[in-house]
Amino acid sequence: MVRTLLLAFLLWSAAPVVWSQEAVPDKPPLRVAVSGAVPFVISNDDNTFTGYSIEVWEDVAAHNGWTFVYKKYPTKLEALAAMDRKEVDVIVGDLGILSMLQGKVEFSQPYYRSGLHIMVTNARPHTFARILSDIYNWGHLKPFWYLLGAIVIGTLFVAWFERKHNPDFPKGHRDALAEAFYYVISLSLGKSAYKGFGGWFGRVVMCVWTILSVVIVAYVTSSITSVMTVESLRGHIQGPGDLHGHTVGAVKETAAILYLREKQIDTIVYPDLDTAVRKGLISGQVPALVGAAPELQYYDNTHPDLPITEVGPVFSPYNYGFGLPLGSPLRVPMNSAILELQERGTLLDLGLKYFGSVFQP
Repeated sequence: MVRTLLLAFLLWSAAPVVWSQEAVPDKPPLRVAVSGAVPFVISNDDNTFTGYSIEVWEDVAAHNGWTFVYKKYPTKLEALAAMDRKEVDVIVGDLGILSMLQGKVEFSQPYYRSGLHIMVTNARPHTFARILSDIYNWGHLKPFWYLLGAIVIGTLFVAWFERKHNPDFPKGHRDALAEAFYYVISLSLGKSAYKGFGGWFGRVVMCVWTILSVVIVAYVTSSITSVMTVESLRGHIQGPGDLHGHTVGAVKETAAILYLREKQIDTIVYPDLDTAVRKGLISGQVPALVGAAPELQYYDNTHPDLPITEVGPVFSPYNYGFGLPLGSPLRVPMNSAILELQERGTLLDLGLKYFGSVFQP
């Protein structure tokens, strides 16, 4: 009888324990916002992600036994806004630990140390094709087409007028056009005074023509001079101290923008690095780009066909970390995992994998 009562008591006392374990729900996966540039974040065709920041995060998550789901955000500002709305738990990407974000987001232990660098085009000679290319890129080519059209129209008009009113003017088409073209160019350069138009109307026409010729010559001279001057100055940027007095390029929403604004350096902002290099730097729109050192170096290494290089030292150093909401309980275990990855050499191995010989631990 005693044994029966004891067995019944044990079964009864175990029942609520089993029930309480089944009632504890599994922790939901962490909501991870992904936003950043190559090679920190690389988007694959199958909607998965790789990259330096991604692999560091996945090692941290595995160390702590966390499950997670990724959500891609076009910019870091949008990811930060989503965190402010409590829609994400972690931000993964090339997120700089900057003072302007203090009080809005907490940062993990730094997992990458970086800074800014300068990218320029390789030295190029003053070739005629190079000058024409820069004239086109600067928007000067359209007025040149107008000028050419005016010369053609002027040549045809003078040839028609002289053949009609001047019996000594050449009658053949080729000779007449050559003579008329000579008159137009000579007058435009102020080398001769054409007297074919008589009377007061002719004098007014010649005065207007002379004034326009002076303006045209001044415009052509200043355009070519400015293009050649900028071409000469391209090779003079060798470090951050040479940026003043130039209009340089940078990618939007980056630490480079903050630096250039603080130093009051004129800046053209581009949507991404590839556009900045091709449309801004190589085309001659800007003489230099300022950006995160690893991103510029990675782009240079993966585009050996482009005439680009980095110059000067890495400056304005800052760190990269993961973003967390204020007071997040994830911060302590995350920092512990990052320190362990650093001690094991995992961060060094990943850095060499994605950045090669330019990686600076």
